[in-house]
Amino acid sequence: MNPNTENTVESDVAAEWTAKWRETCPDNCKAFLIPAVDLIEVLNDMGLIGDKAAAKAQKRANKNNLDVRAYMAIGAEPGQETQEKILIVGTQQVDGVYRDIINGSVDGKSLGLTDDPSSGIYDFTTPCPPVCDPNSPLFGG
Repeated sequence: MNPNTENTVESDVAAEWTAKWRETCPDNCKAFLIPAVDLIEVLNDMGLIGDKAAAKAQKRANKNNLDVRAYMAIGAEPGQETQEKILIVGTQQVDGVYRDIINGSVDGKSLGLTDDPSSGIYDFTTPCPPVCDPNSPLFGG
């Protein structure tokens, strides 16, 4: 596992930020389930993961029923402005439900991924605006 946890968010802080989203936007979507194989394809397309490693990772994700959930949130790190965020956690399908992997556990059961798991909740987002691609057809340019 990557020991770099600079973008992790503690579970209690993440719960506050997602609660703020639900309070502010009660009729909006709360989260999105993202197939792990799709994220692996993006990393492969960017040249960050080679074809062989990508195929192996996709096979492992499918075999272990692993995907990713992106939660909508509103919050701020200390000293920063409050902003909209996306918090990302791994999930594992258990009895037909994709359960969040938080603190190395699913529903309190350790996955044994590491001896010292991070929260497993990541915030590495910057909203658009200000970091938009005005020429992208997805942005409306």
